[in-house]
Amino acid sequence: MSRKSIITALVISMFLVSVIPTANAYKGYQLSRGPVDDFTLTNQNNELMNLSDFRGDVVVVAFIFTKCPDVCPIITQLLRSVDEGLTTEYQEHVSIISISVDPEYDSPEMLKQYTELHGVDWPHLTGDKAEMEPIWSSFGLVVQKNVIDAHLNDINGHQAEDSTLTFVNKSGVATELMNTPTAWSTTKFAAAEADWELNYSIHPDFGTMLTGIEGVDAPDDYSWWWKLMTYNKTSESWEDSMVGVDSVEYPLSKNVAWVASSADHSLLNTPDMDNSSVSVVFPDNTTAHQQITDNTGWHLTSSAFDGAGISFSAPDSQWGHYLESVGGENPADDNNSWWWELHEWNETAMNWEASSVGMDSIENPSYLAWAPNSTDDSTIPMPGVFAEDDDVVCDGHGWEMGSGAGKHCMCDEGYEWPEDTMLSCVLADVTEEYYVGHSTTTLILDTQRKPVIAWTGDSWQPEEFIEDIEALVQDEGLVEVESSGIPGFTAAVGIAAISLAAIRISNNRDDNDQ
Repeated sequence: MSRKSIITALVISMFLVSVIPTANAYKGYQLSRGPVDDFTLTNQNNELMNLSDFRGDVVVVAFIFTKCPDVCPIITQLLRSVDEGLTTEYQEHVSIISISVDPEYDSPEMLKQYTELHGVDWPHLTGDKAEMEPIWSSFGLVVQKNVIDAHLNDINGHQAEDSTLTFVNKSGVATELMNTPTAWSTTKFAAAEADWELNYSIHPDFGTMLTGIEGVDAPDDYSWWWKLMTYNKTSESWEDSMVGVDSVEYPLSKNVAWVASSADHSLLNTPDMDNSSVSVVFPDNTTAHQQITDNTGWHLTSSAFDGAGISFSAPDSQWGHYLESVGGENPADDNNSWWWELHEWNETAMNWEASSVGMDSIENPSYLAWAPNSTDDSTIPMPGVFAEDDDVVCDGHGWEMGSGAGKHCMCDEGYEWPEDTMLSCVLADVTEEYYVGHSTTTLILDTQRKPVIAWTGDSWQPEEFIEDIEALVQDEGLVEVESSGIPGFTAAVGIAAISLAAIRISNNRDDNDQ
């Protein structure tokens, strides 16, 4: 071949490369594996559905369980944003399905409640365990029952049977507060049960200052004062508190004592560590003790706000305690055009409901919420989500959940457990196994049911997820767009250039032959 012919071939090759369609680069993890098996499961409407029912569509597959308190609701809401964000042109080529990893609990009825709670209508599928296991295996999914159980029993180190309080302020910002009473909470509760009269003031810098118990007030000359003591379980002894009553946190706040500084603190007895209590030693060395047995909505409200350091006012009245103000927001400042409304979590219906009774009448509350009365119940987040800022545990790449043998890390996106422990987070290797329970993976399948893209965790952005869906839809040829790398104007120009090059080559050959 002549030098001119070689150059001509190279030029034509470059033009050809410029007009051949190329696959899009995806923002999620790109996978390379075969198609998953077809299956038949039951949706939330008790209808049988096959994966093949979505033949010809790009399919988004999420794995959830309805009792999941953290990542699953977030992923569902993210996918809701994806579903609503797709244009009509793409929606007709995309299907979303969610598959349960807890079929023992997730009946069609429970899935129906879950979808209604989250305002979504795409298929949520379940079956019996024998049906589900080969499906999980086909997707390369490792369903870890112990991790799912840990989600149900422990939420970021807080026992699920413990109560929480969700607070929604006037701006609609919701915060879930743990049931962590301070020493001041414990003191108030004991005084209420013992009918003790407390005299105290609130200093702008030092917080609550207790000055009197049962009419015994500390003198102005400071010849003695009421000092706070806490019980040290390790040394099995009472010790002077080095911080103020508002700063003694749970569990140290569980058993506290108020002792006149001039009295004999050795008169204090060892407290019952299974119950909260307050002990008192008066200046004349007489003593009093009150164990806390009540547990009402007022106790939870006080413990949650006190523990979070949120100022609030809940005066007692002939009808019981009522919430007057929270965090400086007081309905009286707005001519009482609104009020703080109490809500209770309905475990059966999985939704919030306005309480028909006052907080004192709610015994052993599980989850409560306070919000302005104009708040739509459905907009109050479901209970059970905590976020901690801890850069020590989990190698600084996650946070701990659970306790005892069930304790494990909730790893950040891109991190996973090493093989030998669940208490560490290391950089993840992209594999074909998707662990459900601590870091759920959402998959995007092509029209041949091949998983092509994986998005891990729950911190991804719907906009980027949509871009990946659109790119795959385009790569599958379901939607034609005019862009680089796809036949269109560029292709026409390229083909024209090739034709001109071919003509020029032919003319040059004719000249040379002559």
